[in-house]
Amino acid sequence: MDQETLLTSIAERTKNEAESDLGDIEQFLTFTIEKEFFGIRLLLVHEILKPVLITRIPNVEEYILGVINLRGEIIPIVDLKKRFHQSDSEIFPISRIVVVMLEEKRIGVLVDEVKQVVKIQKEFISYTTDDLSLNYSKMVESVSRYEDHLILNLDLDQIVDFVAIGK
Repeated sequence: MDQETLLTSIAERTKNEAESDLGDIEQFLTFTIEKEFFGIRLLLVHEILKPVLITRIPNVEEYILGVINLRGEIIPIVDLKKRFHQSDSEIFPISRIVVVMLEEKRIGVLVDEVKQVVKIQKEFISYTTDDLSLNYSKMVESVSRYEDHLILNLDLDQIVDFVAIGK
């Protein structure tokens, strides 16, 4: 076996082992809204932005704050607090816009504060969300515990109405 073939074989084995090690673990970007902890699957997160100028647009759902121009791409911004039928969000210096990739479209979600990326073993994730209030039940795909926090892991496909943002 030549050296190149050997290195390719080692790289493939290492990649497969890494994937199998992560097979029992889900990674989430955690953040807060009104001091409640939420999570988004890390695989969906494209980038995290400091607040920028949001241009309001008429005749959209009330939870669509407007759009931003991100390096020439127009991205709609969803106010999660408003989507959960709470008050309008205020934008503070610690607020962030989490840009996610959904159905080949980038969408930003405004959050109060980004906390951290957490790795949670699948056995500690509950996919039963029937006990949640009606505001959350369809928008939460799972619930997990991390340290002393209960994290509501969001189903962004249920949160974002693609018709409302003009897809």
